[in-house]
Amino acid sequence: MVLSDVLISYSRRDATFVKKLSSKLHDRGLEVWIDWEDIPYSSNWWNEIAQAIEGASAFVCVLSDEYFGSQTCGAELSLAEESNKRIVPVQYKEFDHSLNSSNAVAITNWLRFTQDREPAESLDDLIDTLNADLAWRRFHSRLQVRASEWVNKNHNGSYILFGEDLDEANENLKREHEHTPRLTTVQINYIMASRAGAKELVRKQLRGFYWATLAYSMAQIGVIYLWDFNSMSETAMIKMSWVWLPGSSFALGGLTAGRYRIRNAFIVMVLAMLLFAVFYATMWQSL
Repeated sequence: MVLSDVLISYSRRDATFVKKLSSKLHDRGLEVWIDWEDIPYSSNWWNEIAQAIEGASAFVCVLSDEYFGSQTCGAELSLAEESNKRIVPVQYKEFDHSLNSSNAVAITNWLRFTQDREPAESLDDLIDTLNADLAWRRFHSRLQVRASEWVNKNHNGSYILFGEDLDEANENLKREHEHTPRLTTVQINYIMASRAGAKELVRKQLRGFYWATLAYSMAQIGVIYLWDFNSMSETAMIKMSWVWLPGSSFALGGLTAGRYRIRNAFIVMVLAMLLFAVFYATMWQSL
């Protein structure tokens, strides 16, 4: 899993500026992911880049004529848009604006590191932008990475969220409207699948528990009635029902009404015990 506070997308022609910018961001405590190697455009290399983009809390693109003329940079920017990343365009030199075909770049305020601005002021603006709602964007990135793994593994149930991770995802989904960027369709589907998976896991665990309880109750019945059947009176047999009835009614209630909620099994057990108590107190003596 590749996670970072910011990924810098740039053309090799702008490497001198980008190295200085990356160093300053690192000095200010941000985890920066950047590709310094001039690697050929291959599938293995692209997978690495794609994972880094999905794991980045923000996507900084350094605008230039060379950037918009690069196939690789265009692919990186497109993936950042598809992943609902916070895209932060940075301009440090003049370029032909007509080369831009990205709507995200067009509608976003550019942070200018041009000569008409103080470098420190520009850096502070960039740091403030990158730190804004950082906790949400880190969650967004973690979720995107895990959702992508789940999709790549053909929705394998072993990759869904459980426990505290699922609780966090559910809480953040409720408050999604308060934050940007919004969750993607893949991320929401991943949370829904995780909910269903957690529910199914509870059902399987409870089913095993109910069957074990029922087996224990049946063993109690065997010991109580078959072991000493000839010497027990009918009244004694009825009284001994208090031993096995709770477990058996709990188990049967769970297998029918409590498949997902153990509380329902307890309710069935209590009702069965109350009915039996009424029967014993009002009807048994007259039989």
